[in-house]
Amino acid sequence: MIEQKSSIGEEKSHWVRAIPNTAGELEQETKSRKANMIEFFFVMTFILVDLWLIAYPAVLMGIKWLDTLSIVLLVIGALFLFFVSPNLHKDEFNGWGLGNPINLFHEIRNSEKNKKITLVAIVLTLIVGLTLAVYIFWIEVADFLGINPEEALKIQQNAGGSALIIGLGAVVAFLFATIVIRYDNFIPALKTAFKIIIPMAIFMLILGPLVNGMDVLYAFDAIDFIINVFGYIFWGTIQQLLFSSYFGTRIRKGVPPAEDLNSPAQKKRRWVVAFINGSFFGLLHIPSWYLLAGTWVLGIFLSYVFMEDKNRNLVALGFIHGFLGSMLGWLFSSSEAEGGVDVEMSVGPWNVEYFDISIFIVVGILVALFSAAIIYIIKKWED
Repeated sequence: MIEQKSSIGEEKSHWVRAIPNTAGELEQETKSRKANMIEFFFVMTFILVDLWLIAYPAVLMGIKWLDTLSIVLLVIGALFLFFVSPNLHKDEFNGWGLGNPINLFHEIRNSEKNKKITLVAIVLTLIVGLTLAVYIFWIEVADFLGINPEEALKIQQNAGGSALIIGLGAVVAFLFATIVIRYDNFIPALKTAFKIIIPMAIFMLILGPLVNGMDVLYAFDAIDFIINVFGYIFWGTIQQLLFSSYFGTRIRKGVPPAEDLNSPAQKKRRWVVAFINGSFFGLLHIPSWYLLAGTWVLGIFLSYVFMEDKNRNLVALGFIHGFLGSMLGWLFSSSEAEGGVDVEMSVGPWNVEYFDISIFIVVGILVALFSAAIIYIIKKWED
């Protein structure tokens, strides 16, 4: 039993048990392993059904009330995932790869002078820098928020609109600097991130010209690429919050380690868990099948490293996501890729304008498999 003091959304102290996760590290948990696994498969089934068996038909047939229902269900699901579930399980901030603002405040207050000045300088620099970035790249931010460029420019050109943009940027920057960034393991997690980025980037640099011709290399624009990487980091971090933080935590707590942590059986167990969780990451990219395959492979490696606390840093994962996603867009989703492989980067039912029977077949099979997995877990899974 350990005393919990930093669960997500929970400040009050209470007692919960500690269980070894798949990597063999202790994490606090109030529910059973079976409960974690049932939730893992149920939530993914819920997402697939809502997106592809409710929203997709609604979009195709123009049924507005059904489309609205699917969005409402997604919002309810998001509230459960990010607020209800972590409190039910008493997940810790570091378990989700997040920073803990309470611990950060105490560390700043109780540290020696030099360390205190350094921490305050880092946090303030991030807040000011990110706030300015939101204002400077407001058109791109607005596009992400679904605001057309003309309307975004009108907002920025008046004093009230500029103040609103700065205020929005400050709130986002504050949350990012105090909650999203986990400072204690950022450097080692970033080193691990480069161990994934470098070989995959080299592979993509070789594969891109082979399948799409040398012209894709000449289409490279360094400034645009850097901007895309940093912009993509934020979107990648949001996606990793669902994939690595939520799903990764549920299956990591649901599957126990092997008896011998140094045995081949332990490595096999970790890779099996990573394979299953990585598939969930890939499935979020239906119906872009090339993108689904690529993100599945990437998801396997991210799942494997994220099991260990030293690598559990959401921003480091967001950097991997942002860098490789930008490379994919450059090499495989370029206007220069005529006659080659053109990866569709827009996913989800609201980006599909035609009927595709393969979507219903794939989703139907997956829903059946996940439902069978839930039944098996209920009957056979041991805690």
